[in-house]
Amino acid sequence: MSAENVTSKLASATRVELSREHVEASQVESGSPETGILELADFAGISMGIWEHTQGVSTDTEVDEVFIVISGGATIEFVNDDTPTLTVEAGDVVRLAAGVKTRWSVPDHIRKVYLTPA
Repeated sequence: MSAENVTSKLASATRVELSREHVEASQVESGSPETGILELADFAGISMGIWEHTQGVSTDTEVDEVFIVISGGATIEFVNDDTPTLTVEAGDVVRLAAGVKTRWSVPDHIRKVYLTPA
């Protein structure tokens, strides 16, 4: 049996330390936000990981994703789209569509567990 098929604990999503990097300057609208990511596993065509964003406002172009907020929160505005603004917090499950441009306003931090196509 390969190591990929062994049942194991991958991480403590709320406690694992993530190395952070500054958000690319062209995406920052205010503050000095940083993001961190830990890719956990790929299985059945899905990639799973942990992602966080520190205080600040930044923009992004999304990929197909489902995520669960595990701590903190944010307001997600949809740029050039009629989708209503979302306010998300711990426990919320969210679906984002590929290609949608977003503005993330994070008052303190947000940490999520995400699922995307591998």
